[in-house]
Amino acid sequence: MANRLALEKSPYLKAHAEDPVDWFPWGEEALEKARREDLPIFLSLGFSACHWCHVIHRESFLDPDIAGILNRSFVPVKVDRQERPDLDAVIMAFCIAMTGGGGWPLTAILTPDGLPFFAGTYFPPRATAWTPGLLDILSDVSNRWRIEIEKEDLVSFASKLAGKLAPPLSPNALERPVPPGEAMDLAFESFLKSEDTLCGGFGTAPKFPIPGNLLFLLHYERIRPGSGALAMAARQLEAMRLGGVFDHLGYGFSRYSVDRCWHIPHFEKMLPDNALLALLYNEVGSAVSRPALARVSGEVRKYLERDMRRPDGGYCASEDADSEGEEGLFYTWTREEVSRILHEDEAQRFCEAFGVSWDGNFENGRSVLRLENKKNGTGDPLDLGKPFEGSRALLLAERSGRVRPARDDSAIAEWNGLLLGALARLGREEPGSLEEARSLWRFCLERFSGQGGRLSRVAYASGPGIHNGCLDDYSAMLWGLSELYGSTGDRKIMERAELLYGQMEILFARPGLEGFDFLPSDDGPYPARIRHGEDGALPSGNGLAAYAAARLFRFSGDIAWKERACSVYRGFEPAIASFPGAFATLLAGMAEIQEVEAGGPA
Repeated sequence: MANRLALEKSPYLKAHAEDPVDWFPWGEEALEKARREDLPIFLSLGFSACHWCHVIHRESFLDPDIAGILNRSFVPVKVDRQERPDLDAVIMAFCIAMTGGGGWPLTAILTPDGLPFFAGTYFPPRATAWTPGLLDILSDVSNRWRIEIEKEDLVSFASKLAGKLAPPLSPNALERPVPPGEAMDLAFESFLKSEDTLCGGFGTAPKFPIPGNLLFLLHYERIRPGSGALAMAARQLEAMRLGGVFDHLGYGFSRYSVDRCWHIPHFEKMLPDNALLALLYNEVGSAVSRPALARVSGEVRKYLERDMRRPDGGYCASEDADSEGEEGLFYTWTREEVSRILHEDEAQRFCEAFGVSWDGNFENGRSVLRLENKKNGTGDPLDLGKPFEGSRALLLAERSGRVRPARDDSAIAEWNGLLLGALARLGREEPGSLEEARSLWRFCLERFSGQGGRLSRVAYASGPGIHNGCLDDYSAMLWGLSELYGSTGDRKIMERAELLYGQMEILFARPGLEGFDFLPSDDGPYPARIRHGEDGALPSGNGLAAYAAARLFRFSGDIAWKERACSVYRGFEPAIASFPGAFATLLAGMAEIQEVEAGGPA
């Protein structure tokens, strides 16, 4: 029999509807049962495109022993972190405080009042030499919960940790202010030190695109000509386009690379990464006078239009990494498969160029396509030529007959807002992109307008949007509106941006502090309030708020927008002084203000 998740709209939650675990969605029913029966809450957060979420599903949540102890001794709750980023942010803060790291699936055990006392990520069903098993963890907690003094220790630990996670009521004092120009120079120095000059990007494996870094480098070059920032961005973008993290047949980028050189991806494709990369490839490629690099923007948009656009005009959240229970099966090839489709000489040339070997470069003798051995003289390595385009078309047609990875059709306000901004900005050169941006804005206006004019987080195939938006939803939509206003000059767009910013001040600002909280002030209560300006894999909400305000300052000339951007900077100035490179998007906003005041082009 199906459990309560069968009534949910989230594809991720519905996928667990027939588990033997008696799952609850997050809500008062689950919390009331935990309080009434004095049971700890087992909370599992994930999302549709998460490979390891699928693994823990198969290994643990279909296991009758694990289901049995969850149903007897816990209130098991399943959450889609794309639908509820508020809960995800709070539990992730506890997880990082307890373990020093985080990720998905996110696994936590909470008191009946909702305070976590245990948190981690993926656990195997049973213990290995390297990690405890989920069954062992559940058994241990269940036994401790039955002993009053042990239970009191768990509750006390959760309460104390929640107190430590409470953000300060006032910012830390600085010995001296750090001017934005100095912070930008320090951030660039940190990128110089961490750049992987061999493989492109920053740091080591795993590697995410981190679009905020690239956006900052693009703007930094404009205020510090000759710094090399633009070349740094171009090196990463070229390496990604050549590597296996790019889908050389159907286009679009996977979420990240598991290795240093962008060769082997974690195959899920996410809307927000591709939205921002579509913009960055065009702007960086144009700035370095490399048409082939700029054309990647069109390839990404072709993928989004073909595979991610919904019939109602919005864009889907993601595509899975797995198909037929195997990671990457849809995207990888054997030498025999290529030879069966292409003529012998053509197959030989293609396999040499894209690294398809008889032994394979991935798993089970299969190969990830990556452009590593193309021989085209002194031309741009991204210019493949017509022979390769013909091979690509034949292999793409063959691949279209395979079982596709599942697609999460949810439309997320934040991610559609990012695409709105990218399309609107691209639309200053391409009328077709501007028209698509206008269409997407009509979708956002219709489907993400919640009660009282608030922004909703997610819109499914039918019905109104649900769940109140968090800061990142508002900031991304504000940036989308800033670019749409810059491309159209439509006063109604500016009025909507003013309204949205006013809501942000009501919902996310806190008296005495500059910048914004992540969680709305009238939701909750939450066991911890989250407030951050540093970027993760995507730009932070505060960073985007500052960047959007800076762009609106450019397009309107209204000094109030400049002050709004600078206020966010001041709110995070102590943290920026300590870790400037982590605040790339926010500093891109400060660079934009300097460009405007110096008379630089948009």
